[in-house]
Amino acid sequence: MRSLILLIFFFASCSSNFDAKEVLTSAEYEKRLMQVAPFVIKKPDHIQYEQRIQPENKAFYENFIQLTSASLKFYQRTDTAHFFFFEHRDLSSLYEHYQGLGGYFRCNEQDSLMFINLLYHTPRLTREEMNTRSHQLFEQMATKGNVKKYLGNRNYVDVPNDDFYYNTQLMRWDYTPNSSWRFLEDVKNQKPDITN
Repeated sequence: MRSLILLIFFFASCSSNFDAKEVLTSAEYEKRLMQVAPFVIKKPDHIQYEQRIQPENKAFYENFIQLTSASLKFYQRTDTAHFFFFEHRDLSSLYEHYQGLGGYFRCNEQDSLMFINLLYHTPRLTREEMNTRSHQLFEQMATKGNVKKYLGNRNYVDVPNDDFYYNTQLMRWDYTPNSSWRFLEDVKNQKPDITN
């Protein structure tokens, strides 16, 4: 009986705890949340992508986090990367839906974010769906380094897909070469004809 109890204790201690609020101190949690916020929250239309991380935009991200009950749900640090899952309530939905993004980032010696790669963006999910699927996605990412198992399954992963991928150079979602949405970029770059 004693060996069974020891065996159960051993397996329980080996299971990974990914809950960000449990594995990080309050100060670390707030720092990591604000580090990823400019990359996982849609930027305000009036600022350029390069300006996302400017200190004057911090209030915008703090307000979004408060309005949408956004959180860093899961987190795991390895020798080379910080894996995370960020979720928020989708206020554009008529129902109570949530969305989330998972990926990893790397920091420099001053602990400033220098690289980020978003591996997936979930579709709109109910609270129950988010609780189950977010954990499955994060566990896959944290143990395998990717979520290839779920790519193409629109119940789990909305992007990347045939139209969008995460551009690590620009640190934002971008059109694939054959994206059916690329026409929007062409429209945006067209100059209006003011001769008439």
